[in-house]
Amino acid sequence: MTALVLIDLTVHDLPAMTNYEGAVIALAGRFGGKPLVKELHPEIVEGQWSPTWLVVLQFPNRQAVRDFYDAPDYQPLKAMRQTAATSNGLIVVGE
Repeated sequence: MTALVLIDLTVHDLPAMTNYEGAVIALAGRFGGKPLVKELHPEIVEGQWSPTWLVVLQFPNRQAVRDFYDAPDYQPLKAMRQTAATSNGLIVVGE
């Protein structure tokens, strides 16, 4: 089943985030991941959620996401993201 990663970012360092973005897309591809959405101005239609930079990545399954997220090559990129932005993320699995 396809797994989606939804990430809500508040970016504090745009140049660092841009460097992260290029590197992470290439690495995610090694795990079957691909970007679906990068929305800087999401339209809120209901509720209190107000993301400022919404990213959606698609992976073949939940295990591929975990393999990507836990990969040794991702750890320095994760540290880069955590310095450049505040984020919330989750994995959802479709049917």
